[in-house]
Amino acid sequence: MDMSARRAAIRLASLIFGLSLFLVPATAEAHSAIEGIGSFWSGVVHLLTSFDQLAFLVGLAIWTSYYDVRRDARVIGATFVAFIAGVFLAVGIGAQLNLAGAVATLMILVGLAGAVRLRIGAAPLFGLALAGGLIGGAASADATTGLSVGLFSLGGSISSASVLSYGLLAARCVKVEWGRIALRAGASWIAAVGLIVLAASFSPHTGRM
Repeated sequence: MDMSARRAAIRLASLIFGLSLFLVPATAEAHSAIEGIGSFWSGVVHLLTSFDQLAFLVGLAIWTSYYDVRRDARVIGATFVAFIAGVFLAVGIGAQLNLAGAVATLMILVGLAGAVRLRIGAAPLFGLALAGGLIGGAASADATTGLSVGLFSLGGSISSASVLSYGLLAARCVKVEWGRIALRAGASWIAAVGLIVLAASFSPHTGRM
């Protein structure tokens, strides 16, 4: 049995489990700007502490790993560009957007696609990558107050591309059958948590959770 594949699968499963512990309470309240570390690093840290967006990226990595490796760069590039566009679009609109339900829906879609090893062509894959980047960027725009929008969006887009890249590397290192089953189980877990977050986004909140 390939020990490197086992370690990769364990790390990815640990990441998914860790995300699930914080996901629901983290999405119940809006993110605020991170002061004192600059616009670029605020974008990086904001993405890394947005657990719903991290779960989407991990699910997207699992799903993408079932396609040809030549599509990896295109999916990463689509997410990178769309995140920047999403930040600028939301800032241009000027309204604070509550997109927790939209991100949760994306989690459900990529989770289910990864769980069933769905391969239906490049268009749905790239479409969800673009939608995820766009919505993720728009959801992050409220944290740009007092910061450079350009640097913030660049930091967030690089962070999202890095998470997706490492997720793909880990998923593609899994060669043994039990490891692939573990990836599908992880994807189904992301979909399940997405359902919980989606339900929570429609529940009235009277205060902080």
